[in-house]
Amino acid sequence: MGNFREHGVLIYLSNELYLGFVKLQADKGLGRAYAGLLPFVEGLYSLGYISQEVYESHKQRYSVPLLVSKDMPKVVDKQAEQLNKTLGMVCEQWNDHPKREWREKWLKTARVHPELSNAKRVLALKEEVVSSEG
Repeated sequence: MGNFREHGVLIYLSNELYLGFVKLQADKGLGRAYAGLLPFVEGLYSLGYISQEVYESHKQRYSVPLLVSKDMPKVVDKQAEQLNKTLGMVCEQWNDHPKREWREKWLKTARVHPELSNAKRVLALKEEVVSSEG
């Protein structure tokens, strides 16, 4: 009974459906689970079995491609705003924070998210430290 998965579904695909599944996975850069769930969500919505709100949230969730970096997932929208805000606070505390590990953690985060304005500021702070030491 320990292996019971209440919400797990095993499906068998015809050659044509499997080929479509593989194409979807490749075109969108999705992992197997998301490539299986995305068309499932689309189908439930088009058949009228889930609300638009449920559809939109699951569609967004299952459209996220595989991670480019193993260190940290790419963030979207609200998560990006929050991370950018946090990185701004990191910039304000940079010179006052005594732990090198703390700085390294945030440098790593900034390198993973170079598209965020405050990530660029964190990386620039590192350059200032390197310039002042050299």
